[in-house]
Amino acid sequence: MKKRSLKIMSVVLAGVMTTVMILGGCSAGGDKENGGNKEASKELNLWMHNGQAFVDETKKLAENYEKETGVKINIQTFPYDAMSQKMKAAFTAGNEPDIMQVFGAWIPTYMNQKLLAEVPEELSANFETDYLQGAVDGYAKDGTYYGVPIEMNVEYGLFYNREDAAAAGVPDGPKTFDDVMKIAKNSAKFNGDVQEYGGLEFYNGDNFAALFLSWIMQNGGDFWNEDQTKFVLTSPEAKEAWQKLVDLVTVEKVTDTKHITAKMPTEQYFFANKAAQLVKGSWASAVGDDLENENWKYVFMPPVKGDIPYFAVESGWGYVVSENSKNKDTAWDFVKYCMEPENAKEFNLGTGTVASLKAIIDDEGYQSDERNVRVSDQYQYLQYARSVGPVQDMDFVKKTLLDTFTKAASGSIGTDEALEEMETSINNHIQELLKQAK
Repeated sequence: MKKRSLKIMSVVLAGVMTTVMILGGCSAGGDKENGGNKEASKELNLWMHNGQAFVDETKKLAENYEKETGVKINIQTFPYDAMSQKMKAAFTAGNEPDIMQVFGAWIPTYMNQKLLAEVPEELSANFETDYLQGAVDGYAKDGTYYGVPIEMNVEYGLFYNREDAAAAGVPDGPKTFDDVMKIAKNSAKFNGDVQEYGGLEFYNGDNFAALFLSWIMQNGGDFWNEDQTKFVLTSPEAKEAWQKLVDLVTVEKVTDTKHITAKMPTEQYFFANKAAQLVKGSWASAVGDDLENENWKYVFMPPVKGDIPYFAVESGWGYVVSENSKNKDTAWDFVKYCMEPENAKEFNLGTGTVASLKAIIDDEGYQSDERNVRVSDQYQYLQYARSVGPVQDMDFVKKTLLDTFTKAASGSIGTDEALEEMETSINNHIQELLKQAK
């Protein structure tokens, strides 16, 4: 494994909930130093995406905060893609809200343009000790933090159908990649070129990127150059990972690229009993509950190669405050309130997300909660998570990877050409964004 400047975060999973208040102080709005009392009459505007579970849990936090402080949080929601564009337009016009609940991959550009307020010292002082490193890395630039993650976006997990696993001779679920392939080969069914039942689903931007970048690391490589200024996708390790993924479609025939649509995304396809396995984040368990499908279990995705299961993560959803906000103190006080361990725990449980606070991960109540117990297997592996790093536009990276994979799986582009094309396209895009930020 090549050295990287990013740390592998360390998680101790055998402890109990620490009695030390992680973020200092339990009383929202009561800290004079934070300005909560001085600005108690103000209203705050908050933008967020419209995922229902996220909206429900954020509204709970906002309503309880208003009861305690008198500060009203005006929440406006947007579809994921629309919110990203809305933020860009708002920053350009100078009319952005006080607080934004953003995906970590969105913020490097805003950090570079100095549009986000620095996290106050009282909040950031314990980031390295109290938070999962994979969660906070994406919110930092040159040692300064510009946001607070409320979760860590882990897409490298595996849902599997228990009946399919048993039928394949893996009754206890997949522990190795060979187990994954046994289930996939035994389950996949095609009628000509039409997939009737999937063996291993991953055909989605988030899912595919998680697999490809993780497998590069598991092969002993890296997807950054030494100083993390350019993506490296033409290495032997990347080539091996890419070919393995293409072969799942073209050789092994356990995965299809034609049936997944916006109306039937991968998680709905799996929970509708149309596939044996699905690579996805644990948050998708809420979809399984909604569809009343109980014949599934969630485990850590076994590594494709090597003894150490490194896997790539994004910083996930978190809170940022506008540098132009006239209510910064109050805005950060609300963020502080959201990140008090009990509040953050309820948010993570309610949204099916992986907590960013180590103390929540270690909390026996969190791991055993009925909303979470089926996905808690992954927690023992969080120590192997590695941040995707300072990607200026991760959505562009994901789209480029998936679009090129679609061409490769159809046979219209070879492996070497695909890797060179992606590396060039992504690096040109990164450099253009860096120029715009200056």
